[in-house]
Amino acid sequence: MQTGYMYFVERAVRGMSGIVSTLGDEGANRRPDLPGANTPFAVLTHCLGVMSYWGGHLVAGRPVERDRLAEFHAAGPVAELCDRAEEALIQLRADVAVARWDEPLRHDPDPAALGPDRTMTQGEALLHLYEEMAQHHGQMEVLRDTLQEAAVQEAAAQEAEAEPTQVTMEWLRAKRGVKWHRPGPELLPAWVADMDFPVAPPVRDAIHATIARGDLGYPDWPRYPLAVPFAERMSRRYGWKPDPDRVRPITDLIQALQIVLTLTTAPGDGVAVFTPSYPPFLATIESMNRRLIRAGAATAELSEAKVLLLVNPHNPTGHVYSRAELDGIADLAERHDLLVISDEIHAELSYTGHIPFASLNPRTAARTVTVTSATKAFNLAGLRTALAHVGPDDLRARWDAQPPDLYGAVNVLGVEATLAAWEHGDDWLRGVNDHLRAQRDHLALRVHAELSGVTMHVPEAGYLAWLDCAGAGLPGQPADWFRRHAGVELSAGLDFGPEGDHHARLNFATTREILDRIVDAMAAALRRSVHPDARQPALQ
Repeated sequence: MQTGYMYFVERAVRGMSGIVSTLGDEGANRRPDLPGANTPFAVLTHCLGVMSYWGGHLVAGRPVERDRLAEFHAAGPVAELCDRAEEALIQLRADVAVARWDEPLRHDPDPAALGPDRTMTQGEALLHLYEEMAQHHGQMEVLRDTLQEAAVQEAAAQEAEAEPTQVTMEWLRAKRGVKWHRPGPELLPAWVADMDFPVAPPVRDAIHATIARGDLGYPDWPRYPLAVPFAERMSRRYGWKPDPDRVRPITDLIQALQIVLTLTTAPGDGVAVFTPSYPPFLATIESMNRRLIRAGAATAELSEAKVLLLVNPHNPTGHVYSRAELDGIADLAERHDLLVISDEIHAELSYTGHIPFASLNPRTAARTVTVTSATKAFNLAGLRTALAHVGPDDLRARWDAQPPDLYGAVNVLGVEATLAAWEHGDDWLRGVNDHLRAQRDHLALRVHAELSGVTMHVPEAGYLAWLDCAGAGLPGQPADWFRRHAGVELSAGLDFGPEGDHHARLNFATTREILDRIVDAMAAALRRSVHPDARQPALQ
């Protein structure tokens, strides 16, 4: 009886010792994310307390001092715990040897011991002891599996943080977003301004946590939950201290432009834009029947404008305006009494630093609406969450006088993602910016060496290369030509205005392998245009 009993007890205890040894000091002392769970170290410590109390005190009659609460808070080196487990088994073997299975216990159980609610013999107490060992062994296996799975996920997250830009072509081809889905499998997409990288782990975890809580109902937010975090981030990164009370929620920057033009201009009023410029901005001005004034070409016409649209860093060229340039624009705006809409969504992707336009001086701040979002730097455009810092008092009053839901609302996941990006995503962002800078420099070298007749405006921010293809002698527009002859989808230059004639925009926010395949295909197409008999490589 004794031999068989100890076989099963030892099997359970040594099984638990093996689990804590497998998990190691860090894993065994960690509490898994399970309701009511404890650490494996504490569970095994508790089991040793059960053996000592039930086998030693109640069965063998030895005096035992036990602190049951302390068992569940125990922590320490695994090796020492496993040694104590072996010593406890030796002692239990001696205690079982003197047991009288049918006789009463040598002491009355403490009600706090939480054993069976009946009078027991020594043999029944030993059966309860085994019951505890078997039960906790099973629990320990669940703890082990949960902790090991968490370790795998954390390792994957750490790897993603260390290499946030590594993806496969298969992963990209499976996407349903516009960048990879719309061109189809025959083309290599290098067009719309999305990055090809996995979601930043802090953002991913925040979205998962929100869904796990089932927290997709009506949010209990302050007036706008990103106002203070935005102000703090601007202060920390740029030394600008915007007033959180001037922040208003928007779903994206196009909406901000449309709201401001609706509230401050009438059809036929002039809107000045430094062209070439972002196509949806140009399309908004046209569709709202405002008159586009190309500031880059005819600054004399600014007297006829009411609004100046500034994109800094600039899209499509990637130019980052210097303080001297911004001061000049501010003087221009003051001289012509222009409301300035400053799109600064690419700011956190700048390689040379960024100066918020509204930070120049109080007068400039009072005429500026700054629009921005975490969606460009952290690749979250589909979450439709952005903000406007409204400097002009009269515009803010008109904005607030509109029906509260007229312009829609930001969503729960977008806010959670933005907060996570701003609070915990800077390490990921640094890794991405380092990769983008290396991609930019690599692309510039290859364009110069291999794309005959093509010159690249090297961007100071972002991941968009503005290519001047006028010297290549291509018939038609470059984006169309490279789509047909290279299988590469670029953004058409003319979409950015007439200054984009013979230009195309190339998105290099992808892996080095895919970027090289894009350039290889473009270079081969250009060579074939000179030597038509050259064979075209197959796309994959």
